Amino acid sequence: MNSPNTNNQNQIPRRFRERIQIAKDNKLKKLDLSANFYSTSDEKLTEIPIEVWELEQLEVLNLSYNQVTTIPESITKLTNLTLLGLNSNQLTTIPESITKLTNLIGLDLSSNQLTTIPEFITKLTNLIGLNLRNNQLTTIPEFITKLTNLTELNLRNNQLTIIPESITKLTNLTGLDLSANQLTTIPESITKLTNLTEIDLSYNQLKTIP
Repeated sequence: MNSPNTNNQNQIPRRFRERIQIAKDNKLKKLDLSANFYSTSDEKLTEIPIEVWELEQLEVLNLSYNQVTTIPESITKLTNLTLLGLNSNQLTTIPESITKLTNLIGLDLSSNQLTTIPEFITKLTNLIGLNLRNNQLTTIPEFITKLTNLTELNLRNNQLTIIPESITKLTNLTGLDLSANQLTTIPESITKLTNLTEIDLSYNQLKTIP
């Protein structure tokens, strides 16, 4: 017997089934399968319905505020995706298969349970916006600077203690949110990010500003 939180074809909430069918019938490029913040567990997805992978025309897919724990390999079929919203789920890892989505310009992984950023994410070279706020990240890895097209990077509310000097390679950044971490210092090199129009360092443990 399936638990009430397990989605099979009959247990996918009706409103999600209807949205998928409408997207299929009308060849829509945008599909919103987000749940409401206040939705009960039986109104949320625990896995991504297999019918979604048939919608290869999709450019925008929003799966936020569900209870998705894994991203299946099948996501590689959605090669036209430019925006992918996976915020407020229960993801602990990002699968390497996501790197096949080479057209992605926006990726929202905020409010999950990620502890590390995998190096293969640098293959998403067209990313402009990357949202990793509200996770459990302890470091900003050096390799993230390979995402040279990034203009927005959100790392709010993690467990970061250091900003690496290499962050200065992200020369296209206009917005950088490092608030609500455990930072005690800011490297002077951050001043090389000359395109920054907004930087948030609030709710840290800073005593001086260079």
